[in-house]
Amino acid sequence: MGTLQPDPTATARLDRDNGQIILPLDEYLSSESTETTMTLARLAILRSCLEPKGHNGVKPPSRDDRTELEDRRYGLWLPERARTHGFGLPGPPSPAVEMPTPPGGWSDEDDPAFNAAYDECVPEVMDQMEAVSSPMTTMGSSSAVPLMLQASVKAKESPEWATARDDWSRCLTDAGLTPVGEDDGWTSREALALPAPESPKGRTDTAKREEIRIAVIEAECNEQTNLTQRLGDIEAGYQAALIKGNEAALAEEKRITAERLDAARAYLAEHQ
Repeated sequence: MGTLQPDPTATARLDRDNGQIILPLDEYLSSESTETTMTLARLAILRSCLEPKGHNGVKPPSRDDRTELEDRRYGLWLPERARTHGFGLPGPPSPAVEMPTPPGGWSDEDDPAFNAAYDECVPEVMDQMEAVSSPMTTMGSSSAVPLMLQASVKAKESPEWATARDDWSRCLTDAGLTPVGEDDGWTSREALALPAPESPKGRTDTAKREEIRIAVIEAECNEQTNLTQRLGDIEAGYQAALIKGNEAALAEEKRITAERLDAARAYLAEHQ
């Protein structure tokens, strides 16, 4: 990976209200809401071909948006949430865009007649569907993803990363918890030993109190050692350095995504 030098001016932006850790390359990724809008547009396009053949179309995939509400790549970092939810996540918000259920419901995807119609329609409308799809979908990935992975590897090799982990581990130990090994993430062995929340043991008041106790310690240690900001800044520095050498390709992909999102929104506005 050469001698990549991080950009010392780059930093991570922590959005505490939404539980998000925002790094430089995030600007070049299509968001979950963008991908959802494009998925709905593709399904609406497909439905326009299926309906004349007597089929209502494919039911939109269900989504769990809760992981969008808290980025935990460096462990729990919001004590105020830990005090309420423990290791759990707040309930998902209502989807921003929904495709209304057609009269008679969605098509039965196990129906051979539907599958035959589907196989006929996909080639017919493929160009239309691609016109409302991000490069992430059409190419199977984004140009930003390998750069994010490269930055992550370089960040973890830095002495600053090791120092931050040592500080965090010491805080957990002083609070009576056992930090997991370096390859196991940012949590404690006590957290991993908690019963599953949906299990009979996990549903007891005693288990919930213990879950919250451990979660609060982990989040407070993260905050006291400034772990999330420190690690985010390290990764941000390497991401910013990589952007400089790949900015043209990243900007073009971002432009295409924005253009196709506009097309997806326009199609849904006209055909829903």
